[in-house]
This record gives sequence, structure tokens and C-alpha cells, in this order.
Amino acid sequence: MSLESSVADLVTVGKDLIGVYEGKINGINAAVTKAIAAVPRFDKKLYVNQVTGDDTAAGTADAPLKTIAMALTITPQGGFCDVVLQADYTMTQAIAVLGRVLNIYSDQTGVKRKLKPIYYLTTNGAANYLAGFLFYSGGVVMLGDVTLELPTANGVVPAPAGTRNSFFTSNTSGGSDEIRAKLSSCDVVAPAGFTGWLAGAAASSISLQVTAVTFPENFAGRYIYGVAGGTNPATLPNVLTNLPSL
Repeated sequence: MSLESSVADLVTVGKDLIGVYEGKINGINAAVTKAIAAVPRFDKKLYVNQVTGDDTAAGTADAPLKTIAMALTITPQGGFCDVVLQADYTMTQAIAVLGRVLNIYSDQTGVKRKLKPIYYLTTNGAANYLAGFLFYSGGVVMLGDVTLELPTANGVVPAPAGTRNSFFTSNTSGGSDEIRAKLSSCDVVAPAGFTGWLAGAAASSISLQVTAVTFPENFAGRYIYGVAGGTNPATLPNVLTNLPSL
């Protein structure tokens, strides 16, 4: 065999090896790209419209979801969920916030969408609970540029009572070790017949921060369950708030 033919054979083998290498690299790169694309985003911006939305939709401005609960469901645990309200929203059940940061705000600057919780009967018919947010495992809720319309308890039977007569609450059988809520540029409205509280927890600490929020004149004693009106929050070991008085 001549030297020339030996070199030619080596070149051919080398080209074959390079081809195999490039094929494997291309396959690996394609697999990595596919795997990265399959990883869910931990930050979601989802539009919600209770009137025209559909929980099977994409959650875009043109194809909004129907419920806040679905927006949380499709946000990975540990993620951040921006919910943009395109219309007023009536809350008919407690919404569990499990290990996620939920940020709800209006789709139009200067237009405060209404968030309207109602009382709902428990499945055994023994009690009425106030619809709101139920905190689990480090959940956080922030409301911005919305009007929170709290309901009257007049005519509600059985009469609402206890921590579940609160808009922000934790599960008494475990839930979260802390309620963390913030309201920014919101209006809180409560009729004379409102008997509940903004936040309530039997065995959890409460972090309640407010910025540019209006409350009813008679709201003292309605901020936190079991706390008398006029209480200085600095005297409460389980409460962190920038409110000067409860």
C-alpha cells in the first residue's frame, strides 16, 4: 500500500469520525434546547376576565383566563404570578395561595377594578366563610390599584364568625406560618353590616403593609381578627405593619 493511499484512508476515517461527532453534538444540542424550552417560566403575567374569560385560554390580553385560581394553578410553585384584571371580579370561594407570590392589579391605570368577596356556605352547611385568600407555605398576596368591596353579613345564616370571617387568612390546621399581604393604591370599602376583618390568623404571624390606601372611617378594630380598635401594632408580637393604629 502506498503512502498516498494510507493517508487517503486516514483522511476518510477522520472525516467519518468528525461526522459522527458532529451528529452527536447536534443531537445533544437539540435535546438541551428542547429541555430548556420545556422548563416552565416561574414568572407569569396572566390576564383574567371573569365575564369573557375562559380557563382553557392562553391568559393573554386577547384570550384571558376566567379565574384567579387558574392563574395560580398554571404558575409553578415558588413562582411569581401577575394577574391583570380586565373587569370587576367576584370571589365566591377562598383562593389558596400555596408557595407563590400573587400580584393582582387593574389593566388600566387610574381605573380601580373591583374585587368583591362574598360569604359562602361550607360543604357541610355548618358555617359561612368569607371568600378571600388562604395562605399556605409561604404564599404572598399583593393588591394594586383595585377597590376591595367587603360584604355585609346582614341576613347571612349561620352568622359568620372566627378567623374565616377574614379576607386574608391562614389555614388553622397547618397552613402558613405567616400571612404576608400588601395593598398599594387601593380603596377598601365596607358597609355598616360588615362584621369581619381584613386579616385573621389563629396561630400565624401577620405582615400587613399598605401604601396610599383608603379605609372606611369606622374600620378601627376590623384590620386584624381579635385586635381591638385603636391598638398600637407595636404592642403585638405577631404583627408587622406600617399602620399606626389598628
